Amino acid sequence: MRYLTSVLFAVLAICSWSSFSAVQDQKNPLYGKIFREINEIPGLSSYGHASGAVIDAGKSASGDYRFAAGYYTNDKNGICILNELLDDKENGKGQVKYKILDTINIRKLKSNEQLSLCNCRLGKKVDSEIVAISVVEENKEYFDQIVEAWRLNTRTGKISPIKHTKTINCTNEGYSI
Repeated sequence: MRYLTSVLFAVLAICSWSSFSAVQDQKNPLYGKIFREINEIPGLSSYGHASGAVIDAGKSASGDYRFAAGYYTNDKNGICILNELLDDKENGKGQVKYKILDTINIRKLKSNEQLSLCNCRLGKKVDSEIVAISVVEENKEYFDQIVEAWRLNTRTGKISPIKHTKTINCTNEGYSI
């Protein structure tokens, strides 16, 4: 009887946890919104495109990239969006629409900071799922003073903070130009 009670309790706990997780997954009010231009989304009409990048992790069956990151700003702050790329059949081949999977708010950057989308490394290995705010040091090939960093997890469709940033560095795209 004790065994049966323990099994029943475990099953109930698993069921309640999975339903709790499903509710949490839908917590972001922008989740699932589809757009071509950011100003199509209510509440984001004051934002403009600052930068974007394709995430090279995860391709579709046809070999096309499946995910992208976008960074949009207004006068006060920014937003980073993890998108799934969708074919825009209405506007023809090669055009895409974006489906929002997750977002994070980005504070207004200081004049000596930049947001690096998908061009960072973990150690010496390129990791296109990393987004980071770094201090700009013009004389370095890689910015290694990371202020904050996040993982654009293409398997879960979530953006999560990276706590340990000591081994992260991001490409200085203007180096030796």
